[in-house]
Amino acid sequence: MDYTVTSSKNWHTVVNVSVPADQIQPQLDAKYQKYLSGVKLQGFRKGKVPPQLVKKMFGKKIESETFQPFFAEAAKKVFDENQFDMLNTPEIEDVSYSPESGLTFALVFDVRPQFQVTGFRGMEVEKEVFDITEQDVADTLEGLRQRNAMVYTIEGEAQKGHLIVADMQELDRAAVPLVGRKFDNQLLQLSEQNEALTNQLLGIKAGEERRIQLIVQPEVSEIVNTPGEEKAQERFFTVKAKEVKERRVPDLDDEFAKDVGNYETLQALKEDLDKKIKRQAESDSTLLFNHALADELIKRTDLDLPPSMVERYLQMLIKDVKAKSKEKVDEAAVREQYKSYAIRELKWHLIREQLIKQEGIELSDEEVEAQITAMEEAGKSGATKAKSIRESEKERDAFKDKLLEDKVYDFLARQADVKEIKKSWRKATEEI
Repeated sequence: MDYTVTSSKNWHTVVNVSVPADQIQPQLDAKYQKYLSGVKLQGFRKGKVPPQLVKKMFGKKIESETFQPFFAEAAKKVFDENQFDMLNTPEIEDVSYSPESGLTFALVFDVRPQFQVTGFRGMEVEKEVFDITEQDVADTLEGLRQRNAMVYTIEGEAQKGHLIVADMQELDRAAVPLVGRKFDNQLLQLSEQNEALTNQLLGIKAGEERRIQLIVQPEVSEIVNTPGEEKAQERFFTVKAKEVKERRVPDLDDEFAKDVGNYETLQALKEDLDKKIKRQAESDSTLLFNHALADELIKRTDLDLPPSMVERYLQMLIKDVKAKSKEKVDEAAVREQYKSYAIRELKWHLIREQLIKQEGIELSDEEVEAQITAMEEAGKSGATKAKSIRESEKERDAFKDKLLEDKVYDFLARQADVKEIKKSWRKATEEI
């Protein structure tokens, strides 16, 4: 038995195997003889079926049974004598046999691509550095204030800014109620954005009923839309107000600070928000910078991914989407949506692994322990996370992998030509 190994595209591997006919033919003849003596066919006595008929009817099966041990023997020999970092199970292809040339076939599989990472020294990468202003703190404080607003039922007429809880009934042009088009307990907001609705409901009181006319866009509301509607429609409704509500935001004072957290004064709340925003801005800057480093290195690395690797990753994503979805999942749509993401993630994974090996980037147990200890000392949530890492081998491995990846980013940052660009943090967060 002889074989040759051929690799193409840096990952596609074909092992061509040949077995001499003198090793195959005796076993093939014996297998045919066994079938000839034992096969039963209508119209023939046992053992008297013509050899050509047996070959025609059972030839493929006889050959498969005869060749199978040689396939297994070849695979054992090839993989005992070679170290292949295989990505998928080998497939047997191009099986051929003749009494003159013997048995030939190929073991076909993909291996992890072998490559070198170059071009990272001096590569130009931009780093966004976010400026934190007093306005950023003020906006964050206002957002906190809005999230703590309360809704109260009020007496009297509805005005702009108010909310109306109402039952709605759609009508035809003759003011006849449409069957199946009644919508109870709808929450309607009177605002400049809903000008047509607002103008017709201003001054309405609880218990009052009004008839309104709206131009409804297909995408505006699932409630008032008719299935299959493709363009704006003139629609008619009766609106019976059940409650008028007002949203009230708290005053920005020391009492507000005490309500939202462990703060004695509003100034203490502002100072803490300033610190948290700066930490978040620094974290955002680092995250974006690391992503830019990886993307630039991916562009500079000649790396062709094996389709089997991409397929396995997509199958994992599809499985995850199915597990989280309560509805039937369109696998083709998921595959299309995530394919570019899968390719990017796999390329970075391989490049990162090679860079760690190539440049001798290491993470010591002492470094891991120091990070866990720092986490424990950072506060209650950090201590809880640290405890989980200490108790779970899976979580500890994930934590170590994250720390090692951070070291890769630090290495690349030191090698790169970094250009810092100052940017408004508020504007950046709006763009995300």
